[in-house]
Amino acid sequence: MLVGPETADDAGVFLLDGRALVATADFITPVCDDPGRFGRVAAANSLSDVYAMGGRPLFALNLCCFPETEVPDGVLAAILAGAAGALAEAGAALLGGHTVRDPELKFGLAVVGEAAPDRLLTNAGARAGQRLVLTKPLGTGVLINAFKADRLDEAGLEGALREMERLNAEASRLALAHGAAAATDVTGFGLVGHALGMARASGVSLRVEFARLPVHEGFYRLAAAGVSTGCTAANEASAAPAFADHAGLSGEQRELLFDPQTSGGLLLGLPAAAVPPLLAALADSGHRAAEIGEVVEGPPRFEVI
Repeated sequence: MLVGPETADDAGVFLLDGRALVATADFITPVCDDPGRFGRVAAANSLSDVYAMGGRPLFALNLCCFPETEVPDGVLAAILAGAAGALAEAGAALLGGHTVRDPELKFGLAVVGEAAPDRLLTNAGARAGQRLVLTKPLGTGVLINAFKADRLDEAGLEGALREMERLNAEASRLALAHGAAAATDVTGFGLVGHALGMARASGVSLRVEFARLPVHEGFYRLAAAGVSTGCTAANEASAAPAFADHAGLSGEQRELLFDPQTSGGLLLGLPAAAVPPLLAALADSGHRAAEIGEVVEGPPRFEVI
């Protein structure tokens, strides 16, 4: 076992005949009304854990928690088709899966991939002096909930939905090519929660400049109007002992830091000299990435300035 549960990393890694096998599982509730796009987002979200380890997905199994009644004809098939399209783009095979009856629809994948044992990206690889890069904007939690509550229309969700559909494959490949040593994907625990996972596993502090954070359009307006998620307050409470706000953030700004993400971007730690070429390469591939801070010596903390 190369990576187990001790560091709460994105996926487990098992060494087999010189190959590092990366294994993960994840599923989510619907994020939009289009079942095909939901299937794609759910697959991208599941595949992301393999990419966060510097891996390449090999195969997957569907995890289907589907209602027995009140689902229009064709919806479940469209979800599976959307996921199959994402797997095809990833170059991964679908081997089957499992279905259970569930009154609340959920869907995702169990994924197995491979990585070079000597080129793993882990949340324990952050070192003082590295810079931090985030490869997708933040704010999907508030936007999804606003859409579900009819406080945001399809056009308002579209930008975030396109980012959620985007695989982290190219971001992972470019991160490895530019010498990244640490990575985690930003999902349900929000930016601070996943960054603290990296800080704790690496024994360092992370310092983030709030003004540099990429954010989805409409987030602050909706947060100011009272839209939040059921996880945001818990995320903030969990992180509180190791979180320091030196920026004097407003309530809406703090909301962004703890907003749970679906199919979020990669948080990377890499040498300062590698940041400009990495950002240029990410921009060329359509990513809204940003350099957001630095890794510093000190006890595991997240400081925002």
